[in-house]
Amino acid sequence: MKKTTILDPLTGRLLPLLGALLLTPAAQAAVQTAPGAGLDTVAQPFFEEHCNRCHGPKKQKGDLRTDTLKINFDSPKIMANWEEIMNRINSGEMPPDDVDKRPKPDDVARVADWIAGQLHEAEAARQSSAGERVAFRKLSREEYANTIRDLLGVTFEAKGPGGLPEDPDWKGFERIGSVLTLSPAHVEKHIAAAEAILDEALSIRPQPNREVVRWMPFDMRWKNFQSEYEARGIADQVRIEIVPNNYTTDSWNLDVKTTGEYLLRLKLSGLRPDGGRAPRLKVYMSSIDKTLIEQDVDTPENQPITLEARVHLIAGKYPIRIINAVPGPNPEGRRSRHSGTPNAFTTTHSRVPWQMKLTDDDYKPIQPTLIIDSVEWDGPIVDSWPTAAHQRIFFGGEKAAKDMAYAREIVARFAECAWRRPVQPAEVERLLKPVEQSLALGDSFEAAVKNGLIATLCAKSFLYLVEGNAHAPAPNLTDWELASRLSYFLWSSMPDQRLLDLARDGKLHETATLHTEVRRMLADEKAAAFAESFPRQWLQLRRVGMFPPDKLLYPEYDENLEESMVAETIGFFADVLKRNAGLREFLDSDWTLLNERLATHYGIPGPRGDKLQRVALKPEDHRGGLLTQGAVLSLTSDGQRHRPVHRGVWVMESIIGRPPGAPPANVPALDTPKAGGPKETVRERIERHRSDPNCATCHRRMDPLGVAFDNYDAIGRWRTVETMKEGAGADPKLDPSGELLDGRKFADANGLKKLLLEDIDKFAVAFADKLATYALRRSMTFSDREELKHVTEQTKADDYQLASMIEALATSPLFQKR
Repeated sequence: MKKTTILDPLTGRLLPLLGALLLTPAAQAAVQTAPGAGLDTVAQPFFEEHCNRCHGPKKQKGDLRTDTLKINFDSPKIMANWEEIMNRINSGEMPPDDVDKRPKPDDVARVADWIAGQLHEAEAARQSSAGERVAFRKLSREEYANTIRDLLGVTFEAKGPGGLPEDPDWKGFERIGSVLTLSPAHVEKHIAAAEAILDEALSIRPQPNREVVRWMPFDMRWKNFQSEYEARGIADQVRIEIVPNNYTTDSWNLDVKTTGEYLLRLKLSGLRPDGGRAPRLKVYMSSIDKTLIEQDVDTPENQPITLEARVHLIAGKYPIRIINAVPGPNPEGRRSRHSGTPNAFTTTHSRVPWQMKLTDDDYKPIQPTLIIDSVEWDGPIVDSWPTAAHQRIFFGGEKAAKDMAYAREIVARFAECAWRRPVQPAEVERLLKPVEQSLALGDSFEAAVKNGLIATLCAKSFLYLVEGNAHAPAPNLTDWELASRLSYFLWSSMPDQRLLDLARDGKLHETATLHTEVRRMLADEKAAAFAESFPRQWLQLRRVGMFPPDKLLYPEYDENLEESMVAETIGFFADVLKRNAGLREFLDSDWTLLNERLATHYGIPGPRGDKLQRVALKPEDHRGGLLTQGAVLSLTSDGQRHRPVHRGVWVMESIIGRPPGAPPANVPALDTPKAGGPKETVRERIERHRSDPNCATCHRRMDPLGVAFDNYDAIGRWRTVETMKEGAGADPKLDPSGELLDGRKFADANGLKKLLLEDIDKFAVAFADKLATYALRRSMTFSDREELKHVTEQTKADDYQLASMIEALATSPLFQKR
C-alpha cells in the first residue's frame, strides 16, 4: 500500500498516513462476490483461448504471464497488470489482429467487467482501515469550519480567499480519508487560520467599538450633486435606480476596521413588470468574490422595505457592488447607465431620452428595477466582553494565578474538547512548549497561552479523525471515536457535550443509548448539515455549472436558476428526511419544491418569490423524483447539448450502483450530420456510433438509461422535438423509448421510473452503499456488503424509510467497526 505522510506541527516530525493507491479512471462495476471469485470461470477460459499463446508458460511477451496471474489486492503491481489487460482487450488492441480467432464482443465485455469489478474491490480495500493499527481521516474544510463554529463560536470562511484549499473528491464524495491529504503548504494555511480564528475568539485585543456606517445615494453615486440638491431642499428624496445586469459603482470601498459579525441593512424598493421577473438584489464584494446577500425584491416604489442580513467581515478595504442580478444589457452600454443627474422624487419620472425606458406611459414598470435608498453596516456585534469563548477558555477569570500550572490546565481542557477525546500528560507538555517560549520572549500570559491553543488546532488530533491505537489494536471503535464518527456523519461537526459525556461514561456504544442518540441528533437543527452535504456529494451536485450553458443557446440560464436547481434537489432530500418518507420518492414523486425562478423554468404556475415551496405535480408537468430535476439533468450535460450517455452513466453510478466499465481508448466523438442531409437526433447519432461491436455491449447498458430523458434539454427544460442547427428539414421528434438488458421495455422517462421502482430493493442496497461510504469516509468492500444487506433488510418492511435507514446504519455493527 502506498504510504503518505502528514506533518505534526507540534514536533515537526513526518507521521505515516496510510493512503489509497488511486488507479487511473477505470470501470468501477460493483461486484457482489468474494475477491477473485470467477477467475477460473470467467478470466482463465478467455486467457486460455486468446492470450496464453503469447503470455503463457512458453512465451511471456512484455513480461506478462496470464495463465498463472492471480488476484492480489495487496499488490499494486499485480492489480496494475489486471488494469492493463482490461484496457488492452477493451480497446481491441489485444488479442492482436493477426490471430486466427478474434474474441466475441460479449466475451470481451464479460471479462472486462469482471476485471473492473476486481479493481473496484481492490481500491475499496485500500481505502479501508482493516488490518491497520491507526487510521487517519482528515476533516473536510466544511467540517473544519463547522467545528470551529461549535468550538469557539467563530465564523471561519473556509472557502474564502484566506481559507483552506479545495477538497478533492472521489466519485462525488469530498470526505474520503485516503483522498484528503495534508501537505506542508496546507499546514501553513492551517496555522494562519488558527491564529486568525483565535484572534477573533479571544479578548486579548482592545474591545472593539460598535458603530453604524450609513451610505446614502450621494455617498454611493451622486457626490458632485449633493450641495445643489441640499440647496433645493430635496436631497432627502434622491434615490439610486439599478436596471437589470447593472450595479452601483465599486469605486468606493467598505473599510472594515475589525474582523467580526456585522448587520447589513438595505432600504430599497423593487419594481416588477406585469408578468415579468422581480429585480434581484445582490450585494457583492468584488475583490474577493464574496456575495453577502442575494434575493428577489418585489415592493412598490413608494413602499420601500428594509432587508437585514448578518454577515462576517474580515478587516480590510473592499470594493462593494450592489447589483440587479437579472439578465439585461451590457453594464457598459450607454442605455443602461445612469444619466449623471440624481433621480429625485420618483425614479420612474426622471430618465432622459437616451436611457433605457423603465415604465410605460402609465408609469407601470416594464423593467425589473431596484431603487436603493440607503445601506448600513452595523458592527462588529459583540455579545459580551470578554467573549464567551475567552471566558470559557480562561475559566479562572482575572483572579487566577497566571502561572504554568494554570496554563497547563487551560491547554489540557481546550485540547480535550478540540481533540474530542482525553489527552495524555505528555501531549499537554508538548502543547505547552510554545507557551513557555512565548513567555520567555516577554509576551503576556494570554498571548502566550494563545500559542498553545494554536498548536492544539494544528495538531493531527484536531485536523484528523484518528481511529485506532498503535499500542492496543482493536476491531471496534472506542466510545470516544464513535462519538466523533456519529457527529461528523450527522452534523458535519464535533460531538456535543452529551455525546462526550456518554463516551466518558462508556455508555455510547450500548444499543439502546445509540438508538436514542441517533434520533436526538437527527431532530437537532445541526442535522441540516447532513441534509445538505450528503445529497450534494451522493448526487455529485458539485458538477452543476461546471460547464456553463452557452449563452447564445440558453440565454435564460443564469446564476439564480442554477442555484434554484441545486436548492430544489437539496430541499427535496431534506423534506424526505424530515418526514421519514421512503426511498421511492427519490425515484418518483407527485410533488417537488420550487421557487418562482425554477417554476417559471419548468413552466409550472403558482410559486412566487425566492423561497422554495411544496408544489403538487400533475402528469403534464413531466416532473417527479430526483431524475427529472434540473440539477441532475444539467450536470449530465455539457453546456451545448444533452448527453444521453453521460446521463446513463450517472444513473448507473448514483442510482443503480453499478458503474460501467472503462471505455475503449481513443473513442471517436459523435459524427456531425452531413451538409445538406436531414437533421438527426443525438440518439440516432449514438446508435450509429455504437454499431462498432467493441462499443455495443457497454452502450446497451448505458444508453437506454440516458435516452429515457431525451425529452429534457441541456438545462432540464421539457421538449418534444430536438432543436438543431445542422441539417435540413424540420427538427426531428424525440424518441425516449428503450429496452433494458433484461428485456424490459419502457416508452419514456416515466416508464423507466416504474421499472426502477420495481427494482426498489436493488436501489435500497445501492443507496445504503452510498450512505455508508459517506458515513465511514471510505468505499465499501466485499466484506461490508453482507452487513449493508442487514441494514436494508431492517427497513424493508417500512418501505425503506430514509431516517430509519440512517438509524439502522448508525446503530449497526458495521458503523462501530474500524
